[in-house]
Amino acid sequence: MKDEQMKDKHRVDGKAMVQVLTHIANVIEANKDYLCALDSEVGDGDHGVSMTIGMRTARKALAALQHPTPQTALQAVSDAFADEVGAASGVMYEVGFAAAAQASAGKAALDQAADWAAIYEAMAGAIQQIGKAELGDKTMLDAWLPAAQATRNAAQTGATVPVGLAAGTAAALHGVEETRQLIPKRGRASRLGERARGFQDAGATSAYLIMKALDEAIAEAISA
Repeated sequence: MKDEQMKDKHRVDGKAMVQVLTHIANVIEANKDYLCALDSEVGDGDHGVSMTIGMRTARKALAALQHPTPQTALQAVSDAFADEVGAASGVMYEVGFAAAAQASAGKAALDQAADWAAIYEAMAGAIQQIGKAELGDKTMLDAWLPAAQATRNAAQTGATVPVGLAAGTAAALHGVEETRQLIPKRGRASRLGERARGFQDAGATSAYLIMKALDEAIAEAISA
């Protein structure tokens, strides 16, 4: 009975997922200038703008959902990036959120750390498949891959949803910090070689912000 009560407490149904994803969109928009500043150091300087465009569109699409499920809410974010973001990040998050939607297919609610581990793994796997990057290439995967592994490890120990997500967020932050010492192997930044060392990757940073915002939103939702 105690386990069932804990699952209910950590239950994230379609309505809650809309709220969580809306919070993520707000956080990304609030960090638009920060992400652009990071991107300007080794890239085009538009990462914050691209991510904000996608998240603004996603926010509108989420608000329009009549009877959301976790799957339809996640798919709405994927569709928003597909429709409005032409930059590389648009493609990455189109496939990433579509994979997350598929990972939650058939679930009325997500109430276990394993559910979120599956979502993170699906997102990381889809992004890696289309981007062809590896851990250490100084991309968003330097946040997504460690987060997926940490969340899965936590789930396997029987961690609650908040503990599992916190583990993923912490791993993502560590990955972001590590990008400062990496040489980019993908994208336009790869042309800079050693000159890009010492700068934090904008894509990894926005990935971390997504996970941190998700972590915060769920913690707030389940404590209400």
